[in-house]
Amino acid sequence: MRSFHRKSLVASIALLGLVAILPACTHRKVVQVGSHKVTVLRHGFENKLRVSDQTMMPTFEYAGMSTDRRELKVSIKGDKIRVNDVPGELRPGDSVLIGDDGVAVNSMDYGETEKYLRANSSENATKAELRTQN
Repeated sequence: MRSFHRKSLVASIALLGLVAILPACTHRKVVQVGSHKVTVLRHGFENKLRVSDQTMMPTFEYAGMSTDRRELKVSIKGDKIRVNDVPGELRPGDSVLIGDDGVAVNSMDYGETEKYLRANSSENATKAELRTQN
């Protein structure tokens, strides 16, 4: 009976340690980039997080790796955004959430966000115009 209590005490301490340590791995940072509010809420490793409002065009750069080894790179310059080298464009006042599953804009899910960013992108419009001209 004594060994049972000892094992349950050890298990309880281990669980309490996990409860205390796991939230420490979550990075939560909120920054303002021009008219955009950017929230970084990810588990894992943060390689780079830079914000610059010193230039004429505010910039934001993020690079990190989640605990399951998925890399994510986000770059915002003015209203232009690049997520893992895929271009898109934000509208003034958009909120951006960088989470474990990807990037979300204005409380949209990740699929809707991708469509939204591509629809706003002037690069995609230029490519579509070039295709119709040929």
